[in-house]
Amino acid sequence: MPIKTDYDKAAKVLMNAERVLLTTHLRPDGDGCGCMRALMEHLTSAGKTVHPLALSPLASWYAELFDGPVPVLGNDVRPDDLRRVYGDCDLMVIVDTNSLVQLPGLEAFIAHSRTAGRPKIFVIDHHITGDHLGDVELVEPAAAAAGEIVYDLFKTAGWDITSRIAEAIFVALSTDTGWFKYGNADSRIFQTAAELVSIGVHPNEMYRRLYQSFSPARLALMTRMLDHLTLHADGRIATQYILRRDFDETGASGPDTENLIDECQRISTVEVAALLVELSDGRFRCSLRSKGDVDVRAIAQAYGGGGHTLAAGVTMDGPLEAAMERLVADIRRQMTEIRI
Repeated sequence: MPIKTDYDKAAKVLMNAERVLLTTHLRPDGDGCGCMRALMEHLTSAGKTVHPLALSPLASWYAELFDGPVPVLGNDVRPDDLRRVYGDCDLMVIVDTNSLVQLPGLEAFIAHSRTAGRPKIFVIDHHITGDHLGDVELVEPAAAAAGEIVYDLFKTAGWDITSRIAEAIFVALSTDTGWFKYGNADSRIFQTAAELVSIGVHPNEMYRRLYQSFSPARLALMTRMLDHLTLHADGRIATQYILRRDFDETGASGPDTENLIDECQRISTVEVAALLVELSDGRFRCSLRSKGDVDVRAIAQAYGGGGHTLAAGVTMDGPLEAAMERLVADIRRQMTEIRI
């Protein structure tokens, strides 16, 4: 757990930087985007030049956090051009991950920075798994969201939390706790949320922006996913999948899959859920969720993924049926071992 001296060191690193490259993991979620926006707002107001970079397109409800389009690696900037475009940055900030596998396209840039010592790397993360990418790190697995660490950094450093910064941090906290309904929503997260509300956040407005602004295409994609729902182990395990043709036929895109896995968890018997989404290269991105007893992080780690005990993810080779069988077998095995 970071102590005050760690936060002081992190604040000094940020304030000493003049040009900052700011990014988060592939498929940016609310925690990653909220942290990026909060830090970007403060650093810009402090006179720093900040370059946000996304590793895949942002969902529309997160893109609204930013004043303009965030460049996407592979679309707006090629990986081979990173050193040319961002070579003059003296600091790279990575939020909500410390794992190279979640930063595809940045491997060579990060390797060069670690060898050359520039840009210095600063990591803010709350996951147990990680590759220790940072020269300076604030890593706290006990935190419900990386946004909680960002909030503590602001408070420790004595930085002003404006209404825009408060909204960005609130997005980080609320999305990574499933609007404060997941098991990681402890008293600390509610206290932090209350303080943000006192600054000027309106939860009803935030909920509408985050959860009531989806497109008809997303609803159509969710319908396809539910059509592919299968229950195993007397209804204790739920599997779902989305194929490339489902995207093509509904007009939905990758960001529209966010949180769709939660739908089958409404079933009372379901203890573990898995959603497999077909990627353009034929592999499958697998999201795993547990209601408490099964450690889905351990299952994801076995295939090179990671995450949290109750929420994890991994990319697996096809075909679909084989990947699904492996996951169900692993979940069954863990259920048997812990006798639930």
